[in-house]
Amino acid sequence: MQPITLLILFVLFLIALYLAIVSYKASKISVRRAEAWPEVLDLLISSLQSGASISESLANLSTVGPQSIRHEFDKFSRRLIAGEKFDLALNDLKEEFADPITDQLFETLYFAIKFGSKNTIKVLREISEYVSADLALRAEINTRFDWIKNSANLAALAPWLLFGILRTQENARVAYLQPTGQILMIFGVVATLFAYLWMSRIARLPKPKRLFTMQISSK
Repeated sequence: MQPITLLILFVLFLIALYLAIVSYKASKISVRRAEAWPEVLDLLISSLQSGASISESLANLSTVGPQSIRHEFDKFSRRLIAGEKFDLALNDLKEEFADPITDQLFETLYFAIKFGSKNTIKVLREISEYVSADLALRAEINTRFDWIKNSANLAALAPWLLFGILRTQENARVAYLQPTGQILMIFGVVATLFAYLWMSRIARLPKPKRLFTMQISSK
């Protein structure tokens, strides 16, 4: 096999590996954050019931909240300590998470602290119930969609297993050493990569759209 062909195949392999790693890490972070919100809501409800203010309850999440969201709430806490207004710090926190669940949560808390509300805890409980039900439903759908992911893995692997078997035959090995055969291999790698990414995209559930995208307070 020509060095240039090996180089192209190696580069394509590195690109595929990089995309797979990035996608896997992003998916894991997203799942960990999503699974953290029911606990976050329970902690907020408990803190408010104990008499803490909304700002104190949010700031405390930097130390008692789930690990996946502590960093963002630590930055929020530092902004408040530095003297930044609550609504501005809350807006920055909202934009950092950029998630429909947090949009509802932070809009509810802003409304409560701005205008006062006796139903804040009740609303938080309703959001918590909704989030828990949504996570359970998505987990069930993801389990049922696993067959699509498995099909994508099999479809990507099967042609190359066949290619490996064919390479054991002298005629096939010589054919793939020719320029036309090398072009076919490069095309096959590219086609496999795009097909795998397409199948993986089909198997991925769409993300809920954000409804509360406006700033909580103008800077």
